[in-house]
Amino acid sequence: MPGTVLTFDALHAVKKTIELAVVEKQADVLICVKDNAPELRQRIEKHLDRNAGTLTRAQTVNQGHGRIETRNLEMAPILPSQTGWPHTHVVCRVMRERQLIRRGEVTGASQETVLYVGSFAADAHSPERVLGLTRGHWTIENCLHHPKDRSMDEDRNRASAGKSGRVMCCLRSIAALVLGRARESLSVVQRRLSRRVHLLLGLFSCTSVAEWERRYEPYKLKLA
Repeated sequence: MPGTVLTFDALHAVKKTIELAVVEKQADVLICVKDNAPELRQRIEKHLDRNAGTLTRAQTVNQGHGRIETRNLEMAPILPSQTGWPHTHVVCRVMRERQLIRRGEVTGASQETVLYVGSFAADAHSPERVLGLTRGHWTIENCLHHPKDRSMDEDRNRASAGKSGRVMCCLRSIAALVLGRARESLSVVQRRLSRRVHLLLGLFSCTSVAEWERRYEPYKLKLA
């Protein structure tokens, strides 16, 4: 869809993925680049270093859960002829620094630098917006993909091909979404839903999760 920016991790840093998203789907992409695309990674690093004086930048600082996370983004325009990859018009470098805090003191620290390449023009989105996109990708990864892969063991499920695989993927995504929004312990939610199966079936007649949650609300006190 035009105007949509699709974010991908390094596994999808392949030219075919870019062509599919940009040409066939008419969307933009922002792709993480790691060692599986070494030549592209090297070109991005050199380009950012050569243009250090003209880079656009953004920073976020977040504190909570016993840590302080600082993210700095550097962004520059580029041409496909410079990357050797199609539809590449912007490159970014995100530097993440995490400090662990215990009783008001820093007890540990870690740093990570991640490179990205995008299909949109460098002036199409602000650096703050692009930094938000990189962080939003991992929000989806942590809140959806990780629970499905780990808690639901999706990767080892044999119903992974054809229509049955799509149906099971959809059901797991719905379950992860519902459980991820729960303000109560998962054991309480599981017990309540096991006794009121019609609440789960009601998801399919709702236009949004918020609408379903309004239907679910009256049962919280009754079955707590």
